[in-house]
Amino acid sequence: MREKYIDTPRGRVFYWIGERRQKTVFFAHGLTADHTLFDEQLEAFQEKYTVIAWDMPLHGKSWPYRDFSLKHAAQDLCAILDAEEIQRTVLVGQSAGGYVCQMFIDQYPGRAEAFVSVDSSPVLADFYSKSDLFWLRHYAKIAACYPYGMYCYLSAHAAAATPKAQDSFQQVLKQLGKKRMLEASGQVYQALCREMREVPISCPVLLILGEKDKIGYVPRYNQRWRERTGYPLEILSGAGHNSNADAPEQFNQVVLAFLSQLFQ
Repeated sequence: MREKYIDTPRGRVFYWIGERRQKTVFFAHGLTADHTLFDEQLEAFQEKYTVIAWDMPLHGKSWPYRDFSLKHAAQDLCAILDAEEIQRTVLVGQSAGGYVCQMFIDQYPGRAEAFVSVDSSPVLADFYSKSDLFWLRHYAKIAACYPYGMYCYLSAHAAAATPKAQDSFQQVLKQLGKKRMLEASGQVYQALCREMREVPISCPVLLILGEKDKIGYVPRYNQRWRERTGYPLEILSGAGHNSNADAPEQFNQVVLAFLSQLFQ
């Protein structure tokens, strides 16, 4: 994997890319994580696909960054593809990464070959109750009340179900630091609340959910998403919200089979 970056009017955005193949898969991590969330996918997928993983704006090395919005993040994702002369890609978005992927689909019709939502939810307002939106808007204020070491421990154990994935996410949170965690959490959730819309998705979609996902109402959102759209929903046994990290073999098998069928 080669480390590269693009410069945008809002800040420098870093990404990592593997050897070039015919088809591309772009991995977008969730809130307060970084590109390492997909380490076990990058290794498994790059034999068949060009794999790209980024540090989403405000995360990892993609900081400082001004004027965050889902639309701007989608523009940055598009700019990375353009820099690599890649016209179309499969989008794999975990949690908040899924919000950016949906915004990309909305802004750049036809450029997504497929969308894999990993413990994410729609960017559609009527999925969320008033209380849901209240907690999203005030998450950073609530998180600020916790001593940061405790916050890292509690967040890692809430998001991941296995000791390895818990430890990995806890280390990423510690490296991020409390100030940047609060900045990222506040701006990403505020952007979600501000930019909700109905996104027509014409490409194939696969929903993935960890069996033990206990972040907010994500399991309920995914069940409603499947019922409303008919999208297939795969539940990974023993996995939490970071389901691709908790159950990498299950995840890789499910997604690679989905892509194999798509591109046969």
